[in-house]
Amino acid sequence: MRCLVVGTDRLGAAPTILRQKFGVREVVHWDGRRKKLPESLPKGTCLVVVYTGFVCHALMHRVRELARKAGVKVVWLKRGLSELEVLSSAG
Repeated sequence: MRCLVVGTDRLGAAPTILRQKFGVREVVHWDGRRKKLPESLPKGTCLVVVYTGFVCHALMHRVRELARKAGVKVVWLKRGLSELEVLSSAG
């Protein structure tokens, strides 16, 4: 399973937590400052994690649109990984 993480400059522990809690095999990272909006999600993306506090609005809206068209689940995080911990224990 491939996961796209959008936002933040560095991922830190995110790839490890995504692998352990959600079974993600590969993490693709787009920082929140992209000037050119993407045409599509990376092939094979099954999950998108967006750090809303660290991404420009245009990119956030574009990612939402691309994910909706591809039928990919989007997880919206306000600040950080602590919210991933809550999601993994709830579901």
